[in-house]
Amino acid sequence: MMNRTCLRLAIVGLMLVGLPLTAAAQASKSAAIAKELVQVLDAKKLDSIAAKTPTGEGNYAAALYFPNVQLLVISGRYSAPQLMEPRLAGKQYRDTYMELSGTVAPDSKIFVQDMGEPGLSSKKQENMYDTWTQAGKIVMFDGDNGKQKLSDAEYAKAFAAADEEYARILGALLAEAKK
Repeated sequence: MMNRTCLRLAIVGLMLVGLPLTAAAQASKSAAIAKELVQVLDAKKLDSIAAKTPTGEGNYAAALYFPNVQLLVISGRYSAPQLMEPRLAGKQYRDTYMELSGTVAPDSKIFVQDMGEPGLSSKKQENMYDTWTQAGKIVMFDGDNGKQKLSDAEYAKAFAAADEEYARILGALLAEAKK
């Protein structure tokens, strides 16, 4: 009897120790970077930012910032880097965003609607949700994966991949914003 009680207590203890690790694993990687980016944009009174991304030659990202509402972020391969470099050097971030939104190679295009709190969230927050579009495929992170015909595992995998890539994109934008 005593051994069973000890075993149960040990199992419960292990479960309680594991809970913070599970919660941390599901936390958004992009949230902290997005919040820092928003703070820098606010401090510098910028409504847009653009940067070259480290994912390959000719890859760029740009964001439009609407305080307390959303970040619209686009990223992808631009076919004429020699035309983009002068825009970045001249800090023509809004023009860069507009150029990228219409000319990024479709197979490399990523578009993020980051609504409400900065950073991707896997569920609705205050009736707002984030969307991730990559190469024309849209995933709405509204917590209703059934509506999108995704299993729980597929939805979780899509969120994790999008969040990781979004964190990388935001990292490039943040580095530019801090210059």
